[in-house]
Amino acid sequence: MDKQTIQNQLIDIVEAVIGTRVQPDEYMESLFDSMSKVQLMVEVKDRLGVTLPVDEIDALVDSVQVLADYVAAHGSR
Repeated sequence: MDKQTIQNQLIDIVEAVIGTRVQPDEYMESLFDSMSKVQLMVEVKDRLGVTLPVDEIDALVDSVQVLADYVAAHGSR
């Protein structure tokens, strides 16, 4: 799966989790609370097959681009 496809899927996931539209480079850490971070982790695992580590989740929700880089580097379906 190419990075653009991953990024588009992550935008869909993030928007479903937090209930608002986001841009790939938008800083979004402040849009997440602890429950939505857990929900994001579950959705990314279910839809993309990649586990987001709990100890890195705060850094990973910096932007969709950061998430896409992580998912691309750690394999996807």
